[in-house]
Amino acid sequence: MGSDGRVDLEAVRLFLQLGRYREGEAALDRDPQPENPEWLRLKGWARWHLGDERGLLLLRKAASLARERAGWVWQDLGALLFRAGRWEEAEEALRRALDLFEAEEDHLGRAWALHGLGVAHLHRGRTGWALRRGEEALALVRVKALRGFRSRVLVLLSTAHRARGELLEALYRAEQALEGRLDPDDRVVALRALGTALRLMGRPAEGRVHLEEALALSGEGARRGAALAELALCHLALGRKRKTRRMAGEALELLDTHAPARSRVLVALAELSRREGEREGALALFREALAIGPYPLMEEALSFPELFALAEAEGLAPPRTRRAPEKPGARLVLPEKRLFVGRREVPLEGSGRAFDLLALLAREGPMTWREAARRLWEEDGEEARRRLHTTASRARDLLADREAVVWRGETLLLDPRRKWEVVWG
Repeated sequence: MGSDGRVDLEAVRLFLQLGRYREGEAALDRDPQPENPEWLRLKGWARWHLGDERGLLLLRKAASLARERAGWVWQDLGALLFRAGRWEEAEEALRRALDLFEAEEDHLGRAWALHGLGVAHLHRGRTGWALRRGEEALALVRVKALRGFRSRVLVLLSTAHRARGELLEALYRAEQALEGRLDPDDRVVALRALGTALRLMGRPAEGRVHLEEALALSGEGARRGAALAELALCHLALGRKRKTRRMAGEALELLDTHAPARSRVLVALAELSRREGEREGALALFREALAIGPYPLMEEALSFPELFALAEAEGLAPPRTRRAPEKPGARLVLPEKRLFVGRREVPLEGSGRAFDLLALLAREGPMTWREAARRLWEEDGEEARRRLHTTASRARDLLADREAVVWRGETLLLDPRRKWEVVWG
């Protein structure tokens, strides 16, 4: 409580970020403010994470009352709606948030709304749109230097790549998300993204380490349940049936309000039943997961192909992700500067020089850093060298590939395993 006897809402927000929902709610209850949109927003968030769906009603009331910072209330409402599996309503709330943020020229809010829309697209199985919205958000983060939000956007990109079977890109984005200082909430979701990417790549022992760290930081309620769900699948991949069942059981008790994570637990239990010869039980659990929505069910086909084959043999048509080809070709279009990786276009806002470097090396082949610097900036001193390192890093970021641009001694070159093409539009 503050010196004036009122609850410090900013302090409560920080408690909720740490997953300390009961303490946060208790503080709010000592100073009820049922007509204050910010109080309602925090109360609803705490209630929902503690398994009470009425938290959504509090967020709806907050949205109806909010005048200042209304976009943030609609953003939170959208976030809870898609966690509840109400995808269309979530998308509607997030579009409302985006409109409000754009009208207020709130760049951070706009990035959050783009991120939220990306998540909503992902959970409706629209992986291309999810990636596009995520990359739009990342471009905005670059242009407006919204560093505090970067990791959350990178987690979305990692997840969208994962759902498309683009596992190297998913791993790259998850590793990026864990770089630098993160708030506790961002660190939890980044660790989960990395652990699950490693599991889907066939490296569950490495993934388990990161997921156990995520669990230790998860606090209580739905956030703990989501970490348990992903860790249960990791133990299943390692053949540890008893641990899988124990963690899945605990997770289900915490996930009444978190549809996507509940779907993951159901997949774990379905696969466990299949391995134990309980065919009908496996199918019933699989149908329940399928009813929740296409994601995250779709990407689990990478880990449990026999379960998906069983479902298909029974006439079900689950969404199935297949591992994508590695190193898709890159096409650079001049003079208007457009970059295509495979069939998708990558937003370039804030990356003009990175595009120029890619185009230069694609047209003319490997060259010394001094020559590249002179071509880009008409100078080749130490400052230009530092700038070139930053530009090469930005180019790698565009392609989500650490080897897209390589320094070999004094020479710069593009990854020869990827097809590079420069065309004039």
